Amino acid sequence: MDDLLAADYSKLDVLAAGPSSERAALAVRAGELYPAANDDQRRHLHYLLYLLGTDSDPVLLDLLTRLRTARLLEEVVRRGLPVPEPVLDQLIKELGYQPPVIDAAGLSGARRRAKALGTLLKDDDLCGRAALALARIGAREWTVPIARRLFASAGLVHTFLAVALEEMGDPAAVPVLLDWLANGPEQPAWDVHRALVRLTGRSPLLPAPDDIRRVWAALDRTAGPVPEVRDVVPDSPSALRFSVDEGRAWVRVEFDAPSPGPTWPRWDQTLYIGDRARFGVGSGCETCETTLHLLGFGPAEALAGADQVREVLAGLRELTTATVRALEPLLQELETGHYRMLLADLPLERVRTAEQSWWWLRRSETRSAWEGDPDWPGIEHFQVPRAIPGEMPAYGSVVPSQPLDALDPVTVGRYAEAIARGERPAALLLAWAEDRYISAEWPERFVLGVVLDGHHRLAAYAAAGVPARLVLLVQGESGETVEDFVRGYPG
Repeated sequence: MDDLLAADYSKLDVLAAGPSSERAALAVRAGELYPAANDDQRRHLHYLLYLLGTDSDPVLLDLLTRLRTARLLEEVVRRGLPVPEPVLDQLIKELGYQPPVIDAAGLSGARRRAKALGTLLKDDDLCGRAALALARIGAREWTVPIARRLFASAGLVHTFLAVALEEMGDPAAVPVLLDWLANGPEQPAWDVHRALVRLTGRSPLLPAPDDIRRVWAALDRTAGPVPEVRDVVPDSPSALRFSVDEGRAWVRVEFDAPSPGPTWPRWDQTLYIGDRARFGVGSGCETCETTLHLLGFGPAEALAGADQVREVLAGLRELTTATVRALEPLLQELETGHYRMLLADLPLERVRTAEQSWWWLRRSETRSAWEGDPDWPGIEHFQVPRAIPGEMPAYGSVVPSQPLDALDPVTVGRYAEAIARGERPAALLLAWAEDRYISAEWPERFVLGVVLDGHHRLAAYAAAGVPARLVLLVQGESGETVEDFVRGYPG
């Protein structure tokens, strides 16, 4: 460990991956070397402390207490660690209200800092960070000033302010947000729309993205939301379109709360079924890898109108308006939006390890120089057994919403017997597509599905080697991409 200052990054990786019993001691040694290290050596030590994670938290806080540098503060903030109040007071005196100090003030939970943070709303460069810090400490007296600041902001600052209002959760912002839609500058209104959905509990359907202002101006907010499935248009026996207005969002993908010290206030997203987070679905960054990782299952939750849904799926051969009406109790539980419903038969295999999954295999096929382990879902799942090759290779994966190892073998067997007789009971999936250009070097497409109903059916199809009948619910423009995938999958 005495060679830490001279170690290159690869050696630090090896050290940090050593026995867990040695990690705390390694962090302490890094902390002892840090004060006398030069800038280059400190970069190495920062990297090691980062690799050691929570084992190095006490060391970082101790170093910050003694050295009080912006670089140490940034790492403490990134981990979401509250800075002791006397240390934070000293940092404010020595560093002023620069971004990591503002973030630390928000993490402090100290309402006494609200006035100083509020004065920063006048600063074009710092107002977004300050608004988020005010939201973190729950200083609702600053809700309306934050909302009014939207009139003089644009771009990323505008998004920071809107997200801060969402995190504040104060309905006092609503009149100002509606005024911004009616009288504010002509600029994208999506962030204000999201804030209004969060703060009012209303989620009106937008005929088109540019209709935000018109729709909110016409909305009767004195009435309660009434979920409605409408605009059903069959395109073929295996594809139709429909819209959900004021959806209950029992099944939804939503942005995570911004992490401490964020560069982007909206980044990672999470799939919820009911009130439980099921899968982290990664960011919308077009050059980042597609990720999907299990957050937890919790108790199984029945679908709305489960018996009726399963009766419809039992022998489904084509999609019609009657199909939508029969599934309407479930469809009302989706998020508001425009959807495609697709009926497809796709072969699926059961995946039990990371090495079997497309998250692993696609790298070995296309990226021989890529290092590091893939971020796979972390759970048994299903996938189509072949990729669609081409300039943008395409991969398909289906993840469960309950653990596959807990399935009832008798039920799986019953479905296997029905499939052997020629029956084709359908499973219901929420699906979407992601087109990525990884590191601006490797184009690829993932088509992803989450099982809403039909785990036993899918297990039976996979065991029998028979293509699984799927009903795919796909929101927005992603619907056409998913349809291209299922229609183009080699038979």
